[in-house]
Amino acid sequence: MTEHSHLGTLLKSNWLSFAGIVLFIALLFRNTGVYPAVFADEYSYSTFSRLLPLQESAFPDYLYLAIYSLTNTCGDGFLNCARMLNTIFFVAALPFIYLITMRVSTRLVASIVALLAVLGPINSYTAWYMPEALYFLSFWLLTWFMLRLDNTSDLRSWCVAGILLGLSALVKPHALFLSPAVVIYILYVSRRKEGKWVLQAIRNAIICVASTFAAKFSIAYLLAGKAGLTILGPTYTYMAGRTTSNSDRYVELLWLSTQSARGHILAVCLMFGVSIAFAITASFDSVLSKEETRSGHRIAIYALLVLVNLILVVSLYTASVAEVARLHMRYYNFALPLLLVIAAYQLSLEQTTNMLKRRAIIALPIGAAILYAVYTFLASFTINIVDCPELCGFTFNSIVFYVLSGISFFALALWVYSARAGAKIFVYLLMPLAVGSSTYCVNHVFRVILGAPGVFDKAGIITKQFLSNDQFSRLVIVGSDPAGLYRSLFYLDNPAASFQMIPPGAAYDLSKLPVGKEWILVIGDHSLPENISRQLSKDGFTLARAFHTVTVDFKRSSWPSVISRTEGLSFAEPWGTWSLGDAVTLDFFNPLPEKFTLHLVASAYGPNVGKEFVAHVGDSAIRFTLAASPENRVLEFSNPKRSQIIKIDVPSPCSPTELGLRRDDRSLGILLMNLRIEPL
Repeated sequence: MTEHSHLGTLLKSNWLSFAGIVLFIALLFRNTGVYPAVFADEYSYSTFSRLLPLQESAFPDYLYLAIYSLTNTCGDGFLNCARMLNTIFFVAALPFIYLITMRVSTRLVASIVALLAVLGPINSYTAWYMPEALYFLSFWLLTWFMLRLDNTSDLRSWCVAGILLGLSALVKPHALFLSPAVVIYILYVSRRKEGKWVLQAIRNAIICVASTFAAKFSIAYLLAGKAGLTILGPTYTYMAGRTTSNSDRYVELLWLSTQSARGHILAVCLMFGVSIAFAITASFDSVLSKEETRSGHRIAIYALLVLVNLILVVSLYTASVAEVARLHMRYYNFALPLLLVIAAYQLSLEQTTNMLKRRAIIALPIGAAILYAVYTFLASFTINIVDCPELCGFTFNSIVFYVLSGISFFALALWVYSARAGAKIFVYLLMPLAVGSSTYCVNHVFRVILGAPGVFDKAGIITKQFLSNDQFSRLVIVGSDPAGLYRSLFYLDNPAASFQMIPPGAAYDLSKLPVGKEWILVIGDHSLPENISRQLSKDGFTLARAFHTVTVDFKRSSWPSVISRTEGLSFAEPWGTWSLGDAVTLDFFNPLPEKFTLHLVASAYGPNVGKEFVAHVGDSAIRFTLAASPENRVLEFSNPKRSQIIKIDVPSPCSPTELGLRRDDRSLGILLMNLRIEPL
């Protein structure tokens, strides 16, 4: 065999593996240079995984946070490292989708379905510092294992399934909301044609759920201590409590939930009408049949249970936060490839004409939903690349929308007549076109919109370079866009930095500056007081410093960001710093206040004891005397010109050598020990 033919054979037998490698490389290149955009999520996950102990996390994603703490080894390149981990985990789900599809189709069809699943717009999540990519892998690992089980599986297998679900809950606690669907599925697949199976089914479900919580709590305790012994964590527990605490809102929540669910049903029917129709058909067949359920039908039931379960949960959540217009499909779109698997299963089924009437009855409301979605263009719902990337590819262009919607409706109508023919149109035409459209949409957003820095990016990046790390704890970011403010905080990479919201166009009131904050980064159309010290002013943002009490310890040799230059000082010693020569000059980084009190702890040397020193600030000069032992002097200055220099004249500098005390040729005059400036 020649080298060329050997390579051809290798590619033919392993082409899915090569495709996965190519996809991995392509995603890495695509994500490079994309600015973060999902806030406050990316800021929160970055902070909790890298900058704070796990026990302080507001989210119980302890396994995800522990794994992504490794990005600290990348220094300032932590985001690129997170994206690399995202891509590894995401592509690692490819073989599990393939293996699941292989249970109901040929190798070629399984390869096509697996590739369509990972080539879809859900791969956009690999660009964000969020747990979605790892969660995608954990779900498909769980699903692959779960779909292998049936009424002959032992307790150990159901225990492993529970552990996998518990691990998923440690990546995202939302996995716990899969529990109802999982329990119903276990009860369903545990049934038998003969014998008593009900108690065994209940036992299997109990073992699985118990293993889920045992795995979740034990691993969480190992990672985060007692703080890990929580179901949803502080943030989600608070949100759930707020939703259920007001009984007067129940009717309103129910109404809003139905409105949100309507949007999700329209979206899923529009994109996956053929698969939804078959899932419903297969579920009826399986429940009513007395025969053993085929593998493909079990997958259809599992998919339907998972999607219905999660859509109900998501609709309730959306209603509770009063964001009915948002389609939070990212809380279940990781499961949408199951609908591709279902479609692939139909390709292998024999043609049947005796169920045409029933298929028509099932397809009718789904077709009506598609037509209604086309008629309204889903105008009452907000569609974006983060919440629902699949719809982004459907709706970014009206021509594309109508073409894809038309194919979807045609595939459903054809499915009524021939399930296999409708599935072929869905798998071989609609899905490749939808994936191609979505890929174009995602790349357009990444390169055109997120490929260039906005004002919040620039403000964060430049401020990161301008200030030292210890100054970030004294920084507050001010603006009117909360998502943008989180965006700037992300670049500062310090959990002590914070932000303040003010109304659009409002001036910043310096009296509202939080205690302990000194630096102010104002982003947007907001003016600052005239007497504040502006350090950096760019198009769209200003970095300023509010003058608070400043302390200078002269036992140190430098004072970063406080004093920029000194003259007439010797080296620091354990008791302070001596003056050298006729004067001491302290040049501060920022202008001094218009009025302030100078607290000085110092002593005089030799012939300077009892003589007058003169402290100058701008046009003001104050005389004072010192003894040979340290004394505290309080000097009040008026500084209308905002000078930033304090100069102290020394009356009689003299060296120890001149006084015959020891060999030291320094001309000493005043020993500075501590200086404190308090604005008046």
